[in-house]
Amino acid sequence: MALEELIQRIKEEAEKEIEEIIQRAEEEAKRIIEEEKEKGRKEAEKIEKQGKKEAERLKEKILASARRKAKAYIIQAKEEIINECFNEIANKLRKMDGKSYEKFMEKKLKEAIKEIEDGYIVSTRKEDEKIAKKLGLEVKGKTEGIGGVILKSRDGRKEMDLTFDFMLEKEREEIRIKIAEKLFGEK
Repeated sequence: MALEELIQRIKEEAEKEIEEIIQRAEEEAKRIIEEEKEKGRKEAEKIEKQGKKEAERLKEKILASARRKAKAYIIQAKEEIINECFNEIANKLRKMDGKSYEKFMEKKLKEAIKEIEDGYIVSTRKEDEKIAKKLGLEVKGKTEGIGGVILKSRDGRKEMDLTFDFMLEKEREEIRIKIAEKLFGEK
């Protein structure tokens, strides 16, 4: 075998080996590229999924906040309507005509006199003097209010507030519930 043939054979084997190395390198490169593409796709899916979850969470948070605000506005509007009803009740009590007022206050005072026999009244209206005289009570002073009287014992130890303002405030929650039931069908 001549030297030239030997060199030729080494050259051919070297080229064959280089070709095999290049082929393996290309296959390895393809595999790595495919793996990285798959990793990238999975990462993109993960990010997209997280983004969707975050968007859904944010949407729910915004909706919950909007629902709370809407509920608060509704409650506020209902309270305003109920307060208007209280104002209307107070106005009707303030405008109660003489005969109805006298009859109502006389009944209330007769009940109160059972508790405070020797007393006097503090009035809110002119009609109170007529009622007091009829029941043998003295009028001492005047108080602000939409109507009614305060019956006080002479020794100052007992007092019964029969003013419309007090009665309204005392029954406020019960009246409020009745108004809410009537207007909104709720308690």
